[in-house]
Amino acid sequence: MLNEEKFKRPTTIQEMHERLKYFATPEGWQRGLDYKPDPTDVFIVTPPKCGTTWMQQIVHGLRTRGSMDFDEITRVVPWINMAFDMGIDIHAPQVAQPRAFKTHSTLRDVPQGGK
Repeated sequence: MLNEEKFKRPTTIQEMHERLKYFATPEGWQRGLDYKPDPTDVFIVTPPKCGTTWMQQIVHGLRTRGSMDFDEITRVVPWINMAFDMGIDIHAPQVAQPRAFKTHSTLRDVPQGGK
């Protein structure tokens, strides 16, 4: 029997965070939270279903002068909370600068640093 709770549409930010954890391992999720950003890193911080992928495309287009040389936007603007589980090294150089990352975490939970 399927866990109905897992597939229920989230109505609060907390419910959304709990649902997202079904799509990542605890280790992978924590690695994203523990990331120490460079001073120039850019984070796209949005709730789900509000144009995040579109914003990833805009950010990537601005930093590459419109390059569409990728098969999936997450490969060039990684989802920081899911990168480890997708086999993406968030510490590796990206195809363009500044490095950019997507997250549905709240601004309070976005990795801080930049030193």
